[in-house]
Amino acid sequence: MFDTFLTITKRPYRAALAALGLSLGLATAASAQSYPAKPVQMVIPFSVGGPTDIIGRELAKALSEELNQQFVVENKPGASGTIATSFVARAKPDGYTLLFHEVAATFGIQPEVMSSLPYDVRQDFTPIGLAARGPIFLLVNDALPVTNLKELIALAKEKPGVLTFGSAGGAGQLPTHIGPELFKVKQGLDILHVPYKGTGPALIDLAAGRVSFMMTTGTGSAKAFLDAGKIRAIAVTGKTRSERMPEVATFLEQGVPIPELNEGTGWGLFGPAGMPENAVARLNAAMQKVLESPQLRASFARLDIYPAKSSANELGELMKTESTTWKPLLAKMNIKAG
Repeated sequence: MFDTFLTITKRPYRAALAALGLSLGLATAASAQSYPAKPVQMVIPFSVGGPTDIIGRELAKALSEELNQQFVVENKPGASGTIATSFVARAKPDGYTLLFHEVAATFGIQPEVMSSLPYDVRQDFTPIGLAARGPIFLLVNDALPVTNLKELIALAKEKPGVLTFGSAGGAGQLPTHIGPELFKVKQGLDILHVPYKGTGPALIDLAAGRVSFMMTTGTGSAKAFLDAGKIRAIAVTGKTRSERMPEVATFLEQGVPIPELNEGTGWGLFGPAGMPENAVARLNAAMQKVLESPQLRASFARLDIYPAKSSANELGELMKTESTTWKPLLAKMNIKAG
């Protein structure tokens, strides 16, 4: 009889546990659907007007519409992008502070060239999803007497230490710093590096003739200067020419290959370590959807940038492999920063 009593009394207990489990499951599902419940801050590590800023703003706009919540872009330039990256690493990991940044520069290159970083690239971030890729163009001031890479190389060898290139903000930025450094090493050139707080300011000085050339992803941020004839594109990375600027020959076609840059630049969305899985899943699903939209594809195409989707796990694996890819190359370039 006592056993029978235990069996009977266990039934309400089990029912209560089942109800509790169902309740928790429903709460989790509701939480997933309720995110985001307030505006989301998307931090961009460069000044207004560069490729990262333009692409990030396009993505923020699309996500705002898809998730019915405002994604507010905040530019935090400086210190080679580490100010913005550090800000997000220290933010509350609730999914309301995100980082839009280049993948290779942030997670593969800077840890190798910076003597110290205020964060750990392997532990302090949550990967959410890849967003875009784009080919890298080499742009020259229109007054520079060169029309192709061979002429640029010849001029640099004729005037060692005279030519300059602008970057988006100090050591480790891809492509504006690392691209020209690779070019220098492969061709044995002496060219001076002039850092800025973003691609936008560097392009202004390129158009004004204060720097000789620069390398940047896509042509969107440079379009006004290209249209005005202030600057010219003389080369593009990749195995094929740009659809929007088919007159520009590739590095490979010109006999100056840089295979390490064939994939161009890749951008992704990240959060602080410890973000809720439901927030990551909701953001990634939204990214997958908006990156398929004709509107966003058209916006990116105008910049010579193209959507590039991934799962959160795939972006995490890419973050890990970037260091392996770049470490031996950076050793040859001997780039170090404070």
